[in-house]
Amino acid sequence: MAEKSPKSSPQPLWIYGVNPVREWLLTHAELTLELLHSRRDDRIQTVVNMAQDRRIPVRFVDKKALSQILGLGNHQGIALRARRFPYASLEELLMDEEALSRPWLILDCIQDPQNLGAILRSACFLGISRVVLPKDRSAHVTPTVFKAAAGAPAHLAMARVTNLARAMDRLKEAGIWLIGLDLDGDQSLFDVDLTQPVGLVVGNEHSGLRALVKKKCDILAKIPALGPVQSLNAASAASIALAEAVRQRIHASQA
Repeated sequence: MAEKSPKSSPQPLWIYGVNPVREWLLTHAELTLELLHSRRDDRIQTVVNMAQDRRIPVRFVDKKALSQILGLGNHQGIALRARRFPYASLEELLMDEEALSRPWLILDCIQDPQNLGAILRSACFLGISRVVLPKDRSAHVTPTVFKAAAGAPAHLAMARVTNLARAMDRLKEAGIWLIGLDLDGDQSLFDVDLTQPVGLVVGNEHSGLRALVKKKCDILAKIPALGPVQSLNAASAASIALAEAVRQRIHASQA
């Protein structure tokens, strides 16, 4: 049975910081309700001009007022209010003609917003465009995540699913080989063929992959520890795995 996407939250999404706001305007201007700024320097004005060119309402407010609206002071003098983050359904991601040409990233209950932001930033940097995460017991795209990711979520196709195990079954039906990252994995990640259609599955920061998620993986692979520190945080492990998948594909294309 196809996995349905949960309903989007009606709560508006605030995005702040020069780079995150710019990336959002480049990709999702149609979802933007207004832009607020408290500075008039050239860097801010460039982004303000982008908003005005897209007929987005712009307001100048003082720094204190902007800080009160956002509930924080480290906003770089600019923020926008968006209707929502445009999550897609899993089926929509699979319908894309490039669905099998790039690795997928499946996140099993990443709960720390900074970790999620770091993972999404690495994914975007490495050209990974499809991300699946569960609706419950997981961080999702918030202002903090968007800022930590330097605006990367604006360029990612992301699905929040109600049942991650069922979504993994659907990915396998579509021909995607699921590789779970696990400290006790059966083989080294560097010995796994990542040039085929694959989904890299990354577990929770503290407990790793849940038992059922592990069971749904085709392979459990570990990143070899060669030094005295024997573990990585979720963001570091995800970045290494994604980089290895990209490295293998570049090497295969040049062979």
